[in-house]
Amino acid sequence: MLGHREQILQSWIAAVDKHPNISTSDNLTYTQLLDHLPELCTELATLLKHPNAQEIKQEAKQDARAHGWKRWRQGYKLEELIREICLIRWNFIDTWFRAFAAEDARFDVDAQNTARRVVEGFFDNVIIEATVQFVEEHQEAVRQLHAELKPKAASNAEFIQRITHLLREPLGPLLLGLDVLLHEEFLSPRGVEMIGVLQRGVQKEAQAIEELLRSTELFEKGATKNR
Repeated sequence: MLGHREQILQSWIAAVDKHPNISTSDNLTYTQLLDHLPELCTELATLLKHPNAQEIKQEAKQDARAHGWKRWRQGYKLEELIREICLIRWNFIDTWFRAFAAEDARFDVDAQNTARRVVEGFFDNVIIEATVQFVEEHQEAVRQLHAELKPKAASNAEFIQRITHLLREPLGPLLLGLDVLLHEEFLSPRGVEMIGVLQRGVQKEAQAIEELLRSTELFEKGATKNR
């Protein structure tokens, strides 16, 4: 795998870049698309040799979260981030397992099944950590905007209404992306639990935005009545 790393990375990027449902990638350069994928590729190679290497697992966790952070900054939607990592996983299994088996007879069915478990577990964790970081970035942006806008609600109700509508718009895609991830076939029990936590967090955000919107509407009604 390390000997074919550059070809693997090119294959990954091609799979992502040509996918019609990851439109944000069209605006990124090859280097921007690569992001932390080279590090993750090397970490996966190391885990295939040493599946219980905790230090490498920790490094992969950090790089996965950094990847989620970068994709957030680059304007990805959550479902695009999830789809990207799923594409990379299946590209590796579908393309490179056959290539490795053709080069080395020792990579037989038993070896492939063992490797598949490692690969699926690795990308399972990458999806979880990248998604957690992505959602945390979104939640922090919402918190900051709430903090800035709430004191102004009484003096600028119409402006607040427009902003709360803007805040509410991305929550639907976020919940949709989490639902897609929740139904990923090879998601671990820990992954299912984490996605449930994230879903509840996003739903709580939505409720807070609705409460802010309702309070602003009530204030506007009261002000209109007094006039």
